[in-house]
Amino acid sequence: MLSLPERLPPPGPPAPPAPEGKPPRPYAYRKPWMRSLARWVDAAGERLLSRKRERPVDIRRVLLLRPDHLGDVIFALPAVEAVRRALPEARVDLLIGPWARALFPEAGLERLELLPFDAPWLARPARGKFGLGGVLALARLLRRRARKEGPYDLAIDLRGDLRLVLAARLAGVRYLAGRGITGLGFLLDAEGREAPGRHQVEGNLALLEAAGLGPQETVNPALALSPEEIEAGREVLRAHGAANAKLVVGVHPGAGTATKRWAPGKFAALIARIVSELPARVILLGGPDDRSAADAVLEALGEARSSRRLADLCGKLPGLRAFMGVARGCHLFVGNDSGPAHIAAALGVPVLCLFSGTNEPSEWGPRGAAAVVLRRRVECEGCGLAECDHHSCMAQLDVEAVFQAVRRCV
Repeated sequence: MLSLPERLPPPGPPAPPAPEGKPPRPYAYRKPWMRSLARWVDAAGERLLSRKRERPVDIRRVLLLRPDHLGDVIFALPAVEAVRRALPEARVDLLIGPWARALFPEAGLERLELLPFDAPWLARPARGKFGLGGVLALARLLRRRARKEGPYDLAIDLRGDLRLVLAARLAGVRYLAGRGITGLGFLLDAEGREAPGRHQVEGNLALLEAAGLGPQETVNPALALSPEEIEAGREVLRAHGAANAKLVVGVHPGAGTATKRWAPGKFAALIARIVSELPARVILLGGPDDRSAADAVLEALGEARSSRRLADLCGKLPGLRAFMGVARGCHLFVGNDSGPAHIAAALGVPVLCLFSGTNEPSEWGPRGAAAVVLRRRVECEGCGLAECDHHSCMAQLDVEAVFQAVRRCV
């Protein structure tokens, strides 16, 4: 289906011209006045404060910044591994949110140090509009690391966040690469350019190329479990009568924002169709934050919630890696655009992702050999909203279409 033409925003104040030889930055802000402000600040910074540094020849210490949500960290995995291959002698620090720590097994951390940091501006809901206190706290953390282990020769902001750029500069990194899409691009020594429709995985790898690490081959994110973790997941499925089922379908009804969630009643109707028309067992999955979404699905199921072919494990597994073990044992994972769907895809599980209109799936959809995105095109797609009063994109995604997609996927 052809994409609808992008609706142009109302004009804002005239922006200053881009520096000679550089195309204008595609700022990520939706409000025209914020885009104009970012352009003015960057233009003034380029003229008054910009000082491009040469990339160190000998790179011993690297900092990668991706302290946001699970799916975003999954998209960064190919770039993390590419840095380790390109700089085999360097030690790499990876800044992540505390919730993403479990994505990385201890056995795979040679030359990779995880730096958990709870960025207040990335919390849901955000704690503070700008998060200046968080920026200063991060700068102090990075300075302590630099004093202990040596200064960072190279830092790469994989998020495209002016706060991370500012913190890295305050911490004294020697060479800084990133995306200037939220402002302060004049503080970068190397800048990756945005390409509409390019997936985040590919954008991250392109940023490594801009940082001088050479051409990068595009690969999908991959997560690995130990044999013990795989067996533990099977044991959970056995305990719920699903280990020997011909078809095990994991269903995750949660998501980080309301606009990305399919209606609980529709999930309930889908589950009822699966257990009555397919030789399948359904495992309801999610973390503690998804409990309310799971309860709404169970309430909508009514008496069908007691079906022996349905097991509710939402919030009942001991941690993220336990969830990964159970998801690994599913024949199909059905869920909204959320971290668990991206994790399942990275584990090699077939995924049917129900995608809202808030983002473009070619840029933000799950990457995997058997990942399928299902969505309805709407006029207001690309809104980026966390709340919506009509939710047309998900309301128009009917149960029959999703059930037939499930049949095709299995």
